[in-house]
Amino acid sequence: MKESRAAISLLIFIITAHVAFLLPESEVSRAKEISRSYSVTTCPGPINDSKLTTLLPAQSVGVRDLSRKASGFSELNVGNPTNLKRAIVVAGNPNDSITIQSKNSKWTAAALCGSGEENSWFVGGTADVTSRGKVILVNSGLSDAIVEVTVFNETGPLTPDSITVKALSEKILRVDSLDPGSSQLVINVKTIGGRVTSYLLDERTKGLRNLGGDFVSSISEPETSQIIPGLLSKYGATGKLKHTIRIMNVADVESSASVEIISSDGVYVPVELSEIRLNSRQVREIELVDLDLGRTNFGLKIESETPFVASVLTELKSSNILDFTWSIPANPLNEIGFNLYGLEPILTLIGEKIDATVEIRNRDGKNVTKNIAGEEIVNWQFPANSRIVRIINRTRARAALTWISNDGLTHLSLNQAASLESATRPIADISVIQSR
Repeated sequence: MKESRAAISLLIFIITAHVAFLLPESEVSRAKEISRSYSVTTCPGPINDSKLTTLLPAQSVGVRDLSRKASGFSELNVGNPTNLKRAIVVAGNPNDSITIQSKNSKWTAAALCGSGEENSWFVGGTADVTSRGKVILVNSGLSDAIVEVTVFNETGPLTPDSITVKALSEKILRVDSLDPGSSQLVINVKTIGGRVTSYLLDERTKGLRNLGGDFVSSISEPETSQIIPGLLSKYGATGKLKHTIRIMNVADVESSASVEIISSDGVYVPVELSEIRLNSRQVREIELVDLDLGRTNFGLKIESETPFVASVLTELKSSNILDFTWSIPANPLNEIGFNLYGLEPILTLIGEKIDATVEIRNRDGKNVTKNIAGEEIVNWQFPANSRIVRIINRTRARAALTWISNDGLTHLSLNQAASLESATRPIADISVIQSR
């Protein structure tokens, strides 16, 4: 009986081996197992003695202190921790985390917590006597990382600096040490080795007088056409607003750009913005003056012959606010989720056709759904007590949030930071031991 079973087993093995040998190689050797997971993200610690609030996508999401070598995550059981002293690592999640830093009645700043970019462009900041700005390099990896920092100004690029960031640590650079005295900066942070997430906080003072502060969100890739939504057109009856475009052509040749105003009152290209000359790799600024920007939040569409990076500096002066914010281009959006924890920003969507659904879970746990449709531009304000938000965007319109609090003004382009990573591994078969 045992000999019979052994014979049958041997026969099955021989048949399996021959079938595997005769199958086309593409069907056997290409068999792979694909695993997908969301990458971890990192949020910076408090900068310049600011108050830090991190809006996590859920109370149950896992976090750990950046300096911890252990890979385990703990749940804080709170969606908006405010007592964090250092940078944190947030476990992979399909929704994004938002870092908010502020100083009471002086300024407020917001940025999406990042998962690490190979190339980050920061179009903003200054290195003159008013600057208290910082570049923050967060290395969430277990080994040292190397980044290359290149500063551009009105005359062109400076010599790149190679900087090492130790494992599981933050490295903070003073902006005014990178190019002392320059007022118009573009900073490129390129990761040479390791996994680094970069941030730029632009804070300014004049003596003891506050001039405002904001994060300059990063741009991952220069493009020839970019849209910046959610720019503030007015504030109250006496608030004064000033908008300045900062732009740089990254190509090796000169080019020209045009700027289109997109507002609820119409879409047009001002004559003075129809042909803006851009020298190669030199920073230029253009003020938006004497233009009809509409009655609600508006946007800009900038097009150029060559790839460029750009942002808009919005300065607000009123009886109770002296602050500024930097607005970067928004990428086409499919879907994004985040936690507002009671904030009431204005959502601006820009696209030829706009068809989106906003799903909200409020403080009481009730679900609210709002369908948003239109053409060119739509503005909509989130209701009070909004908590977890998901935006499903069916037309890949561009989107941004803008809000004003007692601390100041800030803007957040909705460029999803949570990324789904894929890994493949071959499934072992008989070809592993069967020679061909």
